[in-house]
Amino acid sequence: MNQPIAADAPVTRIPHLARITGIWFFVFGFVARLPFAMNIVGLLTLVTVVRDSIAEAGLVSAAFGIATGLGGPLLGAIADRRGQRGVLLVASVAHAALLVVIVAAVYGDVPFGVVLLLTLLAGATLPPVAAYARARWLALLADDTRRGGRGVSTALGYESMVEEITFVGGPVLVGVLASLISPAAPLIMAAAVVLVFGTAFGLHWTVRAVHPGATPAGAIVAPRRSLVALSVLLPVAGMLFMGSFFGSTLASLTAVMDAQGLGESTGLIYGVMGATSAVAAITVGRLPASFSLHTRWVLAAAVMLVAGLVLWAAPELPVIVVVFVIVGVAVGAALVTMFTIGAHVAPPGRLATTMAMLSSAVTIGQGVTVATVGAVAEASGPGSVFASVAVASGGMLIVALLAALHQRSALTRLAR
Repeated sequence: MNQPIAADAPVTRIPHLARITGIWFFVFGFVARLPFAMNIVGLLTLVTVVRDSIAEAGLVSAAFGIATGLGGPLLGAIADRRGQRGVLLVASVAHAALLVVIVAAVYGDVPFGVVLLLTLLAGATLPPVAAYARARWLALLADDTRRGGRGVSTALGYESMVEEITFVGGPVLVGVLASLISPAAPLIMAAAVVLVFGTAFGLHWTVRAVHPGATPAGAIVAPRRSLVALSVLLPVAGMLFMGSFFGSTLASLTAVMDAQGLGESTGLIYGVMGATSAVAAITVGRLPASFSLHTRWVLAAAVMLVAGLVLWAAPELPVIVVVFVIVGVAVGAALVTMFTIGAHVAPPGRLATTMAMLSSAVTIGQGVTVATVGAVAEASGPGSVFASVAVASGGMLIVALLAALHQRSALTRLAR
């Protein structure tokens, strides 16, 4: 049911957003996107434990990540033409069914090629809830000037925070379910979540705000070529390296934990980053404006590089846990900062597409790196795989420096 909007109340905090959409929008939108972060870790854990192959597990995770990264923008384009509701309903049912079939195939000793194909289909049908939620906020807050004009930035800040919590917190749920129940439990849970909450998100009244034809006449939409501008591609590249950081950290940790006979607990340890990362995601927006976005990005990437070097030098479980706690702050700050920069540089009328590009870059980077590092770990052992974390962090630092230089150059040109 549509919720009343207090026209005279400024939209500056999350409770103000809830007055517009109602609380169920937050519940459905948050829970429905958990599988986005659960599935890669869940597949990695399931195949590693059941089939005893880190290389196969890495390939399956990579296939899922790449298919999700490519399928998300495609499902977004279909929703732009046909509406979100139908896409969400069909994709939620299809994705849930495919996850269940994958679990049965892994336990049933089905040929690996079939498992890989099923995984590609599952990744391609994962509903892009985060991108859809941002599109709804943009439509709902299109005329926000009479409510303070800060509604869009408040909504995007909330979405970035949720993105971070699910990226890092999802593996915690995987670790708990796999450790306490079975390696199959995370994927079964993800299937149930997509089926129930993905469908509920598709049926929520806010879907009408982005129905085809709901865009105001005369709205300015930048040409598609504007999406390949350097200002847009640099944060996308940063997100690609962020995904590589997640993937290399996850695959390296999986190798170390599996070597110690603790493969089911991989997600639990990986999720140690979640607590400090979530705190950083919530509080980074309160930093003073003098601490610029690009400076935050460079500093966060530098901290992540140091963490990668420490993990490479001392890949022991106690060291890993301590480093994860510390680096979580940098991870949370970097994610929120890059999403915010992406929102600032998005071409007119292309904000939702830009957000989908950023999210997809994380997924693709994670999937490709998981496969690569998994194969290296199986061939050479877990001793040196944490070097990939330093490589991913170093790549992000280089991109962050380039983005800062590009932004400074752009400001200099404007000042002339």
